Amino acid sequence: MLCQIPEIAKGVISLFASGRITAQDYRTHLQPAIKSYREDWGQVCLYIEADVLLEGWEQASLSGAGEVQLPPFDALVFVGGPDWVGNAIRLLGPFVAGEIAWFPLQDKAKAIAWIQKRSLIKA
Repeated sequence: MLCQIPEIAKGVISLFASGRITAQDYRTHLQPAIKSYREDWGQVCLYIEADVLLEGWEQASLSGAGEVQLPPFDALVFVGGPDWVGNAIRLLGPFVAGEIAWFPLQDKAKAIAWIQKRSLIKA
């Protein structure tokens, strides 16, 4: 499940992830938000907070058929989730054009400061 939460900072897409993220979640929540923020703010900064129940992506959405393709973003910070999330983010980092980081849930304030620093939109 992927759902939008109140903005943690102006101009930052703020999402919560738990369980298995589906292609429908991606189409319903992530794609429209990215398109809207790119048009409205001229940038895409993502804050994704996860609980320990996050399992990852639904297998069918990653079949190679192009269902889930993350559009370009400027910065993404992932907060919390199971232990494997931090390792996955570190592995993904060199393969994405935008800045990417992971923080454990207890460092949520640091994660918010990190994404706010990268946002061109100031409160």
